[in-house]
Amino acid sequence: MIAKSLIAKYQKNKKCKQVSNLVLPVCGDKGKQIKLEDGGVRIPALFKKEVLPVLWLRLPVGFVRSAEFFERSGEWYAAISYNAKAEKQFSVTGTVGVDRNSVGAVATLADPQNGKVLHLGFNPARTKAGWRGQKANLQSLGKRRLLHKIRNKQCRRTKYENHVVSKQIVDYAAKHRRCIVLEKLENVRKGKIRRYAEQSQWSFYQLLQFILYKAALRGVMVIEADPAYTSQECSRCHQLTKPNGKKFVCGKCGHNDHRDANAAFSLAERVMPIGGVVGDSVRSDSGLLIAPFLGTEVQQCN
Repeated sequence: MIAKSLIAKYQKNKKCKQVSNLVLPVCGDKGKQIKLEDGGVRIPALFKKEVLPVLWLRLPVGFVRSAEFFERSGEWYAAISYNAKAEKQFSVTGTVGVDRNSVGAVATLADPQNGKVLHLGFNPARTKAGWRGQKANLQSLGKRRLLHKIRNKQCRRTKYENHVVSKQIVDYAAKHRRCIVLEKLENVRKGKIRRYAEQSQWSFYQLLQFILYKAALRGVMVIEADPAYTSQECSRCHQLTKPNGKKFVCGKCGHNDHRDANAAFSLAERVMPIGGVVGDSVRSDSGLLIAPFLGTEVQQCN
């Protein structure tokens, strides 16, 4: 069983001949290889009848999907992936808009109910520019091994930042009983912004997936709204004005705000009150209300 799992894990890289930090994967096989026991799990192929004690963050539902064993500083650890039950959604008291960005901050959260604004994460454009420079230098020198290490480091840093930002967003929404409103970014790599998106865009889809599963575990509703003109629409009078960099000054009412904060306020107001906007519209002061994420089971990693 271990041999087949190792082949499946490492055979993608045909040049791999030696692994310094070996990871031993075990597929749950829908409860056949990894069995749930009182207070832990049992893997007959490795430990026979011995039960490994596990302190579950949330009670597992159904079966364990997989487990990975790895050694760090002489100690063995296990990463277990399993299904957890989603919390029942609570009654919301308002909405918060979340504007995902490529420049300035990973995401900007705005709460119209109390006027609070949070700029979350680091500057993705500056960080990715540094990574691009390092990768370009290594590629020109033909140092493929170092180039691979830089790419892996970039992937890990991106995943870490998205985990931190998504947790902050969901924690705020759960604490204040808010619904999260996000832009529906499906065609962001098409059209005129394709070149800009390929060079500067953050991992928006990964951030969305992290928000969705964390929100399901906390009972927070998530709605996707039409992203049209969110950066140009004034959150006060809903008239269109082109921003100047990160500065937004409305040409009609004179409202002065940070561009990302104004976009986040506009997103939150597009679905206020909840259920008030329910269809497609080309008007800048309305949006498309998507059915909320209602997962019954979500994947949880311990």
